[in-house]
Amino acid sequence: MQSDLPKVLHPALGLTLVEHVARAAAAVGAQRQVVVASPEHQAAIAAELAPWAEAAGVTLDVVVQHEPKGTAHAVQAAQASLADFSGRALVLMGDVPCISPASLQALLDGHTGGVTLLSGRVDDPFAYGRVVREGGALRAIVEEKDADEATRAIQEINVGIYVFDLPRAFAWLERVTPSPRTGELYLTQLVELARADGAPTAAVEAATPEDMLGVNTRVQLAQATAALQARTNQAHMLNGVTFVDPTSAFIDVRATIGRDARIEPFVVVEGASRIGPGAVVGPFAHVRGDSELGPEARIGNFVEVVRSSVGARARALHLAYLGDATLGAETNVGAGVVFANHDGERHHASQVGERVALGANSVVIGPSRLHDGARTGAGAVVNQAEVPAGETWVGVPASVISRGVR
Repeated sequence: MQSDLPKVLHPALGLTLVEHVARAAAAVGAQRQVVVASPEHQAAIAAELAPWAEAAGVTLDVVVQHEPKGTAHAVQAAQASLADFSGRALVLMGDVPCISPASLQALLDGHTGGVTLLSGRVDDPFAYGRVVREGGALRAIVEEKDADEATRAIQEINVGIYVFDLPRAFAWLERVTPSPRTGELYLTQLVELARADGAPTAAVEAATPEDMLGVNTRVQLAQATAALQARTNQAHMLNGVTFVDPTSAFIDVRATIGRDARIEPFVVVEGASRIGPGAVVGPFAHVRGDSELGPEARIGNFVEVVRSSVGARARALHLAYLGDATLGAETNVGAGVVFANHDGERHHASQVGERVALGANSVVIGPSRLHDGARTGAGAVVNQAEVPAGETWVGVPASVISRGVR
C-alpha cells in the first residue's frame, strides 16, 4: 500500500476495509468476532472497530499474531480467545471488503461439518489455489506452484474464506506442517487433514467476482471502492431512488435515501446521513456529518451540508455552506449563504425556523436563531443574534429594517 496506515484501516466508501468484513459477518449472525492483528496494529484496529461493535451488539476481541507465519497460524492466534466456544466459525480476510452477506450465507448453508470453503470462477486463475474435485466433492486445494498442467487449467479457485467447527478444527491446526517453500502454515492443509479423519469437506461455489476483490495496492483499493459504489447505488435504485449518473455519485454505505429522491451527478454523501423521500441532491453537492434532508428538500450545486438538518421542501440551490444548522420547512437559502459555525475553538449551532428567506451572501454566525418567516437582505451578517418572527434584517452587523407580520 506504500502507506503508514495499516492496510485494513484504509477506507472504502465510508468504512475501513476490516469494518466492511466485520459487518458482513455480523449480517449472517456472527455476533462474536475475533480479529487477528499484528502487534503494531492491534490498538489502532481495536479503536477503529470498537464503536461499531458496541452499537451492533457484537462481542469483539482483537488478538495478536506475534509472527506472520501464515493463515493457519493466524487462526491459531485466536484459539485462546475462543477457548469456551463450540460451534461453526467463519474465517474471513480483513482485506476483502466486498464480500457479501449473501455469499457468506451460501457458504454457511453448504456446511455439513468438517471444512467448507468458499470458491468462485475466474477467467485467469494464475496464482490462485485451484479447487480440485472428485465426483463433485472437494478433494484438495492445489497451489499454483504445485499444480500440473491439467490442474492449472481449472478455473474454480479457493477464495480463502472458510467455515469449520470448533474446537475440533483447532486439533487439525496443531497438525498443519510448514510449507517447504515458505515455511508458513496454511489453512488449505485443513482439507487434507479433515479428509484423513473422515470428516466432510466441501467447496461452495458462490463467490462473485466482487467477493474476490482483495486489496494489496492503491489500485486494488480503487477497484474495490468502485465495486462497492456500484453495489450500493444499484441497491438504492432498486429501492426507488433515481441516480442520473451512478458512476459519479459516492454514497456512504451507512447513508439512507428515501423513495423518489433524485441524486444528480458528482454528489458525495458521507456517514449515516439521511436523504428524505423526494429530496433532490446535486449536482456537485456534499452532504456529511450524519446530516438529514427532509422530504422534498433540495440541495443544489456546490452546496455543502455538515451536521445539519434541512426541513421538508427547504432549498439551498447554489454555492452555500450549511454547517451545524437546523433549517425549518420551506426555508430558502440564497446563493453564497454561509453558516459560520466555528470560532477557532468550538462549533456553534444555529436555528432557522420555517419559511425563512436568507438573502444572497448572508452570513449567519452561530449561535444565532431566526424565527419563522424572518428574512435577511443580501450580504447581511447575523452575528450571534436572535431575529424575531417576520422581521427583515440587513447590514453588517445586521439589524431590523422591517417588523413584518408576526
